[in-house]
Amino acid sequence: MSTEEVAFSLVDEASFGAIPAPARPGSRCQTCDYWERLDGSRDTPAAGATDASARADSKLRRLLAGRELAGAYGMLAWRGDGDDRVALGWAQFGPLSAYPRALSIRERYSDLPDSPAPWVVTCLQVASDAEDRLEVAIGLLRALCDDLDKRGITAIEAYPEGTADDWVPPAGPVAVYLACGFERAAGDDSYPVMRRELGGEAGAMEWGDLLAKARPADDSGEGWPVPLPNGPTEDDLFRLPPAKPTKPNPFGED
Repeated sequence: MSTEEVAFSLVDEASFGAIPAPARPGSRCQTCDYWERLDGSRDTPAAGATDASARADSKLRRLLAGRELAGAYGMLAWRGDGDDRVALGWAQFGPLSAYPRALSIRERYSDLPDSPAPWVVTCLQVASDAEDRLEVAIGLLRALCDDLDKRGITAIEAYPEGTADDWVPPAGPVAVYLACGFERAAGDDSYPVMRRELGGEAGAMEWGDLLAKARPADDSGEGWPVPLPNGPTEDDLFRLPPAKPTKPNPFGED
Protein backbone atom coordinates (compact mmCIF):
# COMPACT_ATOMS: atom_id res chain seq x y z
CA MET A 1 0.00 0.00 0.00
CA SER A 2 1.17 3.54 -0.64
CA THR A 3 1.58 6.27 1.92
CA GLU A 4 -1.10 8.24 0.03
CA GLU A 5 -3.57 6.05 1.92
CA VAL A 6 -2.18 7.20 5.27
CA ALA A 7 -3.59 10.22 7.15
CA PHE A 8 -2.09 12.06 10.11
CA SER A 9 -3.66 13.76 13.12
CA LEU A 10 -2.61 15.18 16.48
CA VAL A 11 -3.43 13.05 19.49
CA ASP A 12 -6.49 13.90 21.59
CA GLU A 13 -8.62 12.26 24.25
CA ALA A 14 -10.45 10.10 21.70
CA SER A 15 -7.35 8.80 19.90
CA PHE A 16 -5.05 8.35 22.92
CA GLY A 17 -6.05 4.73 23.42
CA ALA A 18 -5.31 3.93 19.76
CA ILE A 19 -1.55 4.63 20.02
CA PRO A 20 0.01 1.39 18.70
CA ALA A 21 2.40 -0.70 20.76
CA PRO A 22 6.08 0.18 20.25
CA ALA A 23 8.70 -2.31 19.06
CA ARG A 24 10.35 -2.67 22.46
CA PRO A 25 8.83 -5.72 24.19
CA GLY A 26 6.88 -4.97 27.34
CA SER A 27 6.42 -1.27 26.60
CA ARG A 28 3.20 0.70 26.37
CA CYS A 29 3.11 4.31 25.18
CA GLN A 30 -0.03 5.21 27.13
CA THR A 31 1.75 4.72 30.47
CA CYS A 32 5.38 5.37 29.51
CA ASP A 33 7.11 8.24 31.33
CA TYR A 34 10.65 7.34 30.22
CA TRP A 35 11.27 10.75 28.63
CA GLU A 36 9.30 12.81 31.12
CA ARG A 37 11.29 11.54 34.15
CA LEU A 38 14.94 10.51 34.55
CA ASP A 39 13.68 7.65 36.72
CA GLY A 40 10.76 6.95 34.40
CA SER A 41 9.85 3.60 32.87
CA ARG A 42 8.72 2.31 29.48
CA ASP A 43 7.32 -0.90 30.93
CA THR A 44 3.64 -1.71 30.94
CA PRO A 45 2.23 -1.71 34.50
CA ALA A 46 1.77 -5.18 35.94
CA ALA A 47 -1.67 -6.72 35.79
CA GLY A 48 -3.75 -5.27 38.58
CA ALA A 49 -1.31 -2.41 39.27
CA THR A 50 -3.14 0.27 41.21
CA ASP A 51 -1.28 3.13 39.53
CA ALA A 52 -1.95 2.10 35.92
CA SER A 53 -4.91 4.45 35.47
CA ALA A 54 -3.09 7.34 37.15
CA ARG A 55 -0.08 6.86 34.89
CA ALA A 56 -2.28 6.90 31.79
CA ASP A 57 -4.09 10.03 32.98
CA SER A 58 -0.78 11.75 33.66
CA LYS A 59 0.56 10.79 30.22
CA LEU A 60 -2.49 12.18 28.46
CA ARG A 61 -2.27 15.46 30.38
CA ARG A 62 1.37 15.83 29.39
CA LEU A 63 0.66 15.16 25.72
CA LEU A 64 -2.11 17.75 25.71
CA ALA A 65 -0.28 20.30 27.89
CA GLY A 66 0.43 22.69 25.01
CA ARG A 67 -2.77 22.15 23.06
CA GLU A 68 -4.42 25.47 23.87
CA LEU A 69 -1.37 27.49 22.83
CA ALA A 70 0.24 25.63 19.94
CA GLY A 71 -0.93 22.03 19.70
CA ALA A 72 -0.61 18.60 21.29
CA TYR A 73 2.73 16.84 21.69
CA GLY A 74 1.86 13.69 19.74
CA MET A 75 0.82 12.67 16.22
CA LEU A 76 -0.74 9.47 14.87
CA ALA A 77 -0.61 7.90 11.42
CA TRP A 78 -3.86 6.23 10.33
CA ARG A 79 -4.89 3.87 7.56
CA GLY A 80 -8.51 3.29 6.57
CA ASP A 81 -11.75 5.16 7.14
CA GLY A 82 -14.56 5.13 9.68
CA ASP A 83 -14.80 2.01 11.80
CA ASP A 84 -12.03 0.40 9.74
CA ARG A 85 -9.50 3.11 10.59
CA VAL A 86 -6.38 1.73 12.30
CA ALA A 87 -3.53 3.65 13.92
CA LEU A 88 -0.26 2.23 12.64
CA GLY A 89 2.24 4.96 13.57
CA TRP A 90 3.00 7.24 16.50
CA ALA A 91 5.34 10.18 17.17
CA GLN A 92 5.90 12.04 20.44
CA PHE A 93 7.60 15.43 20.50
CA GLY A 94 7.68 18.76 22.32
CA PRO A 95 9.92 21.40 23.86
CA LEU A 96 13.00 20.26 25.78
CA SER A 97 11.40 21.48 28.99
CA ALA A 98 8.76 18.75 28.62
CA TYR A 99 11.35 15.94 28.46
CA PRO A 100 14.11 16.00 31.11
CA ARG A 101 15.76 12.87 29.73
CA ALA A 102 16.15 14.52 26.32
CA LEU A 103 17.66 17.57 28.00
CA SER A 104 20.09 15.36 29.91
CA ILE A 105 21.16 13.64 26.67
CA ARG A 106 21.61 16.98 24.92
CA GLU A 107 23.83 18.32 27.70
CA ARG A 108 26.42 15.68 26.77
CA TYR A 109 27.07 17.37 23.40
CA SER A 110 28.67 20.75 24.00
CA ASP A 111 29.04 21.45 20.28
CA LEU A 112 25.30 21.52 19.63
CA PRO A 113 24.00 25.01 18.82
CA ASP A 114 22.02 26.87 21.46
CA SER A 115 20.14 28.82 18.81
CA PRO A 116 17.71 28.28 17.30
CA ALA A 117 16.52 26.27 20.29
CA PRO A 118 15.10 22.90 19.19
CA TRP A 119 12.02 20.96 19.96
CA VAL A 120 12.69 17.22 20.21
CA VAL A 121 11.18 14.10 18.69
CA THR A 122 11.45 11.49 21.43
CA CYS A 123 9.46 8.65 19.87
CA LEU A 124 8.81 7.55 16.29
CA GLN A 125 7.26 4.11 15.90
CA VAL A 126 5.31 2.24 13.21
CA ALA A 127 3.60 -1.12 13.69
CA SER A 128 5.81 -4.03 12.66
CA ASP A 129 3.10 -5.57 10.46
CA ALA A 130 2.97 -2.51 8.18
CA GLU A 131 4.49 -3.63 4.86
CA ASP A 132 5.56 -0.06 4.10
CA ARG A 133 6.85 0.57 7.61
CA LEU A 134 9.72 2.86 6.62
CA GLU A 135 7.59 4.87 4.18
CA VAL A 136 4.86 5.40 6.78
CA ALA A 137 7.47 6.61 9.29
CA ILE A 138 8.88 9.06 6.75
CA GLY A 139 5.41 10.39 5.99
CA LEU A 140 4.67 10.74 9.70
CA LEU A 141 7.89 12.61 10.40
CA ARG A 142 7.32 14.94 7.44
CA ALA A 143 3.80 15.69 8.66
CA LEU A 144 5.20 16.37 12.14
CA CYS A 145 7.83 18.78 10.74
CA ASP A 146 5.17 20.61 8.70
CA ASP A 147 3.02 20.99 11.80
CA LEU A 148 5.89 22.36 13.90
CA ASP A 149 6.85 24.71 11.07
CA LYS A 150 3.35 26.19 11.25
CA ARG A 151 3.71 26.61 15.00
CA GLY A 152 6.82 28.73 14.51
CA ILE A 153 9.30 26.12 15.73
CA THR A 154 12.60 26.65 13.92
CA ALA A 155 14.68 23.58 14.82
CA ILE A 156 14.02 19.91 15.62
CA GLU A 157 16.31 17.28 17.12
CA ALA A 158 16.09 13.56 17.79
CA TYR A 159 18.35 11.09 19.59
CA PRO A 160 18.09 7.66 17.95
CA GLU A 161 20.41 4.81 18.91
CA GLY A 162 22.35 2.38 16.75
CA THR A 163 21.13 -1.14 17.57
CA ALA A 164 20.63 -4.45 15.78
CA ASP A 165 16.92 -3.57 15.43
CA ASP A 166 16.55 0.09 14.44
CA TRP A 167 12.95 0.16 15.66
CA VAL A 168 13.57 -0.91 19.26
CA PRO A 169 14.95 2.49 20.40
CA PRO A 170 11.94 4.80 20.76
CA ALA A 171 13.21 7.42 18.30
CA GLY A 172 13.22 4.93 15.41
CA PRO A 173 15.70 4.46 12.55
CA VAL A 174 18.26 7.08 11.56
CA ALA A 175 17.28 6.46 7.93
CA VAL A 176 13.88 8.05 8.54
CA TYR A 177 15.46 11.28 9.77
CA LEU A 178 17.92 11.42 6.87
CA ALA A 179 15.02 11.02 4.42
CA CYS A 180 13.27 14.00 6.03
CA GLY A 181 16.14 16.48 5.79
CA PHE A 182 17.78 15.88 9.17
CA GLU A 183 21.56 15.80 9.45
CA ARG A 184 23.86 14.42 12.11
CA ALA A 185 24.76 17.40 14.28
CA ALA A 186 26.77 15.51 16.91
CA GLY A 187 27.49 12.04 18.25
CA ASP A 188 28.55 8.85 16.50
CA ASP A 189 26.89 5.85 14.86
CA SER A 190 25.84 4.48 18.24
CA TYR A 191 24.34 7.70 19.62
CA PRO A 192 23.80 10.26 16.85
CA VAL A 193 22.04 13.58 17.35
CA MET A 194 19.88 14.26 14.31
CA ARG A 195 18.89 17.89 13.70
CA ARG A 196 16.86 19.82 11.16
CA GLU A 197 16.30 23.55 11.00
CA LEU A 198 12.98 24.66 9.55
CA GLY A 199 12.75 27.50 7.06
CA GLY A 200 9.37 28.89 8.07
CA GLU A 201 7.89 28.42 4.60
CA ALA A 202 4.54 27.54 6.13
CA GLY A 203 4.28 30.90 7.90
CA ALA A 204 5.33 30.89 11.54
CA MET A 205 2.71 31.69 14.14
CA GLU A 206 3.35 34.86 16.09
CA TRP A 207 2.45 35.39 19.73
CA GLY A 208 -0.70 37.20 18.74
CA ASP A 209 -1.83 34.00 17.03
CA LEU A 210 -0.97 31.90 20.07
CA LEU A 211 -2.90 34.23 22.35
CA ALA A 212 -5.87 34.08 20.02
CA LYS A 213 -5.91 30.30 20.33
CA ALA A 214 -6.23 30.66 24.11
CA ARG A 215 -9.03 33.30 23.95
CA PRO A 216 -12.18 32.16 25.81
CA ALA A 217 -14.99 31.25 23.42
CA ASP A 218 -17.37 33.80 25.01
CA ASP A 219 -14.80 36.60 25.26
CA SER A 220 -16.13 39.97 24.12
CA GLY A 221 -12.69 41.28 23.21
CA GLU A 222 -12.39 43.66 26.15
CA GLY A 223 -9.65 42.98 28.66
CA TRP A 224 -7.93 40.50 26.40
CA PRO A 225 -5.24 39.23 26.45
CA VAL A 226 -5.22 38.13 30.06
CA PRO A 227 -2.23 36.40 31.73
CA LEU A 228 -1.41 33.15 29.97
CA PRO A 229 -2.84 29.99 31.58
CA ASN A 230 -0.62 27.53 33.39
CA GLY A 231 1.37 25.48 30.92
CA PRO A 232 3.85 26.25 28.13
CA THR A 233 5.26 29.77 28.16
CA GLU A 234 7.37 31.63 25.65
CA ASP A 235 10.46 30.24 27.37
CA ASP A 236 9.10 26.71 27.05
CA LEU A 237 8.35 27.07 23.37
CA PHE A 238 11.25 29.01 21.97
CA ARG A 239 14.20 29.01 24.41
CA LEU A 240 16.50 26.43 25.90
CA PRO A 241 15.88 25.62 29.58
CA PRO A 242 18.59 26.70 32.04
CA ALA A 243 21.56 24.40 32.49
CA LYS A 244 21.21 21.76 35.19
CA PRO A 245 23.76 19.71 37.14
CA THR A 246 25.11 16.58 35.50
CA LYS A 247 22.73 13.64 35.91
CA PRO A 248 23.07 9.84 35.67
CA ASN A 249 23.65 8.36 32.21
CA PRO A 250 20.28 8.73 30.44
CA PHE A 251 21.09 5.92 28.03
CA GLY A 252 21.16 3.34 30.81
CA GLU A 253 18.33 0.93 31.28
CA ASP A 254 15.80 1.68 33.99
